[in-house]
Amino acid sequence: MSPVEPQRRSAFFSYRFLLTAVTGSVVMVLVSTFGSFPAQLAIIGAFVSILGGLFLSYLGQEEQREKDRAKTIESLSVPLSLAADKEFFDLYLEVSEGLAALSKRKDPILRRIALLKFASVADQINGLADGKIVFAMTEAWRTVYGDLLNSPDIRQYRSVAHVCTSKYWQDEPGRQSMRLNFGAVNRGILIERIVLLKSHLWPTGQLLPSSEILPWIEEQHNHGIWVALVRESDLKHESDLLMDFGIYGDRAVGIQELDENCRTLRFTLDLDPQSVQIFNERWKRLQLYAKSFKNLLDQSPPESID
Repeated sequence: MSPVEPQRRSAFFSYRFLLTAVTGSVVMVLVSTFGSFPAQLAIIGAFVSILGGLFLSYLGQEEQREKDRAKTIESLSVPLSLAADKEFFDLYLEVSEGLAALSKRKDPILRRIALLKFASVADQINGLADGKIVFAMTEAWRTVYGDLLNSPDIRQYRSVAHVCTSKYWQDEPGRQSMRLNFGAVNRGILIERIVLLKSHLWPTGQLLPSSEILPWIEEQHNHGIWVALVRESDLKHESDLLMDFGIYGDRAVGIQELDENCRTLRFTLDLDPQSVQIFNERWKRLQLYAKSFKNLLDQSPPESID
């Protein structure tokens, strides 16, 4: 047999209601008996005002309770919506179980560290939900870079290389990325690269960049990459163009932040279509300053490129 649920008493039989009703009735009887007519009107007006205030307060509390109920129902809808995706649902259950276990731990230091960690994780998840992936102090982003270049829906890749030293992309991870570029060109992908060069790498008045960086640029040109050059000094009034980024078709933008030795500090992959549009506009602005490497080669005497 199922247990018998206790019956709820009517609010009219509650202690608070009976005390308030009796007190109010006694006051009204006394005023009606001994008070003047204006006093009776004043008391009635006060009681009506109190009742109106209580009623409005009740409506406000009921509205808040309704919002709380809706929020609770909405929170329950998250696992229901994830249930169709087993991989994400399994992760959701694993994280939920971990949070439940952590909530039972009483160590205040552990709790503080856990809250900081999960706040950081929540920020990362929100960023992923917005289509942004951030890689900090790691070369792991090159894996995603390769996946994008190998993606069948990417037919064009526009890259801006902000070269601050001759070591730019000269380490083994960088060389592997260059080989990915060459392989993509062989598969028919159009790769265009604008190289931003500091003054010591392309001195003013010199037709071609210095021998420190020229072989790296020539190698790309010889493998079928369209290369154009811009002196960093030409952008002194367009400082927002001094960035290292890549545009993967109409699918994503990758922004690379470098240190003074051209090592990656942070790589952000942004899949927001609006961001792709913004960086395509930056590309068009850079083209106004860019000089085709092919045209520069055509202008140079043979001995200058030996």
